[in-house]
Amino acid sequence: MLVIYSSNVYGQRVYATTQQNSHSLSASISNENRAIDADYANYSTLNIGVGIGGLFFAQQNLQFTGVLRPRPTSPIIIKFGSTIMLSELTDEIAIQRTNGGINGTVGTAYTSAPLAALITTNGGANATEVSIPISGSSEESDGLRLRLSTSSRFSISARLYYAFFIAPPILVNSSIAICDGEIGVVGINNFQPNYTYKLYDSLTGGNLVGSSTSQVISFNAANLTSGNYYVAAVETATNFSSSRTLIQITKYLKPGNPAIEININQN
Repeated sequence: MLVIYSSNVYGQRVYATTQQNSHSLSASISNENRAIDADYANYSTLNIGVGIGGLFFAQQNLQFTGVLRPRPTSPIIIKFGSTIMLSELTDEIAIQRTNGGINGTVGTAYTSAPLAALITTNGGANATEVSIPISGSSEESDGLRLRLSTSSRFSISARLYYAFFIAPPILVNSSIAICDGEIGVVGINNFQPNYTYKLYDSLTGGNLVGSSTSQVISFNAANLTSGNYYVAAVETATNFSSSRTLIQITKYLKPGNPAIEININQN
C-alpha cells in the first residue's frame, strides 16, 4: 500500500521549489514541474528511448530557493520510482547533491552498490519506488540531481516525485547551565507534532543523550559533561532526520559537604 505523507502531517519538511533539466538525443523529460508542485503524489518522468551505441542521459535537478536552505549536514530526501524494480537500475541511476544548479555537483554521487543499499534499507530489494536520504558533508549545497543514463539499446524511465529536507530545531536558548545531578531541559521553539526531538553529544553520529515528542527534552546532568550538544528533529514514522542544532551545556559540580569542627568549652 502506498502512503502519501503530506506537508500538513510533517510540518518541518521544506520542499524544493525550482527545477532544471537537460537530456541527450533519444531522451526526454516530461511534466518536469510536477516534481516541484504542491501535489506530492504526481511526478515528472525521465525517459531514455531505444538507441544504438553512445551514451544517453536525462537528468533533473531540484533546487531549494526559499528562505530556508539545507545545511551542509542536512540529509536531503528524494522520492523516485520506475516501472521496474529499482534494484535493476542502480547502474543507470545516479543521485548527487548540487550547489547553484544542475551542473554544480558536490559530494558523493550515489550509484550502483551504495545506491542499492539505500534502496534496500528504505524500500526493500523489490521496491519500484522509494524515498531515500542523501547525506551531506562539509560542502554547501542547495539541491539534488537525479540522472538516468544508459548505453544499451533498451528504453528505460524513472519517475521523480519531489525532494525535501527537514528544518532543524530552533531552540529556546542556545546555552544552558545546570548543576550536577539535576534534570535539565531543552526547549523547542518550532515544535511540530509527528516528530521526535533528539539530543546528541556530536554534530553527526555520537550518542543519544535525551529525546522527547513534546516541546521540551529532559536529560539528567549526571550523564554528561560540559560541552557542545546538538538537537535534531526526526520524523516519527519515517525516521528521516534534520541536521542538528548546537546547544552549549555547562554543568556545575555541587560543592561537597563542609567540614565542621565543634569545640565545646568544658569550663
